[in-house]
Amino acid sequence: MLSEELICLMSTTASYRKTSSILNRVLHRQDSNTFKASTLSDHIESRGRMVGEKMHAIARDILCAAPGISEDGIVEDETLIPDSIKEPKPANRNDKEDRSEFFHDIIEAYNADRDECDQIKNKALINDTEIDPDDCVYISIDDVGVRHQKDSRKDGGSKTGKIVENTVIHVQSREGEYTITDVGMKKTFTLLMAYLISNNLLENRHLYFFSDGAANIRKSIETFFKDLCPYKLMLDWYHLEKRMNELCSMALKGPKDIRHEMRYALDCKLWAGNFEEAMTYLKEIDPKYVKNDMKLEEAVEYLERKKPYAACYALRRNLHYRNSSNPAEKANDIVVARRQKHNGMSWSYEGSGALAVITALSHNDKIELWVSEHRISFAPK
Repeated sequence: MLSEELICLMSTTASYRKTSSILNRVLHRQDSNTFKASTLSDHIESRGRMVGEKMHAIARDILCAAPGISEDGIVEDETLIPDSIKEPKPANRNDKEDRSEFFHDIIEAYNADRDECDQIKNKALINDTEIDPDDCVYISIDDVGVRHQKDSRKDGGSKTGKIVENTVIHVQSREGEYTITDVGMKKTFTLLMAYLISNNLLENRHLYFFSDGAANIRKSIETFFKDLCPYKLMLDWYHLEKRMNELCSMALKGPKDIRHEMRYALDCKLWAGNFEEAMTYLKEIDPKYVKNDMKLEEAVEYLERKKPYAACYALRRNLHYRNSSNPAEKANDIVVARRQKHNGMSWSYEGSGALAVITALSHNDKIELWVSEHRISFAPK
């Protein structure tokens, strides 16, 4: 049992070659009894497949027992969904309609000495801001691609540039946190739904999704939650700022200090959630500072597309609330990227997914439970 746990834990942090070398030393294995890197890889792939199959089997049982939900986690009969899910009413004051008064002092302090277009004033975004995080479930979603290892290739041919896409979802609530991963968005969302139901995280809770705004993530959220319960999808501030930096650097020209001032002025508007003012600002930039009209237009179009997913980032920061999908980015790094994205590495779909599943199991502090009892737990850590 000790060697099994060691194999799983070490394989999630070091290459199979390095892990096999260390294990052979620690366990005093020699000659024909030594661990080989290829054997270790096959072992982890086998164990990861077992864990994944067990997780999905448990998820099916959970989902099949939930009224109105299919075994894939998608709503199939809205009339059977409990009112506590369709119309959540948290015990605290999260159902307050007009929250301007509740946040009055914070908003007033922030708006002091700021231009109107940079002030917190978007009532819809203010009312979308939660009052008590304990009544909320924060779900951060991210995709990470690793190089696909082609099964075979013709003599003289080159490997294709296909990518193995692992989806990583981090869930945080007052009960704790949990990381979910699988190859493919649909399978990962099925596990997410099972996790939420098994921990009663849909009952009288508000759901807040954070992502980089990718269309596939947005569509998956709509598929699983649109007919289930109300939710708020927020565009991650980091990705918003990063994308605007990229587009503005290609669109604008002029002295560095002038370009810095323009970027700062734009960020002030976006930080307050004032996307309309930000778009107007971009449209009215002096032509002498524009080097690429198409890129400037692309920046405006980007803000127009992302406007429905904007948040009042300034208010959230002052309330010490989350503004980004950093937990998912961090989980992504731990579960997939740190181990699988080194130079020269390529992976099969089965190998990449299996290792990510084992790493997530370790990250959730559930690996000992699996090794000792072959049980899977959806309990948060």
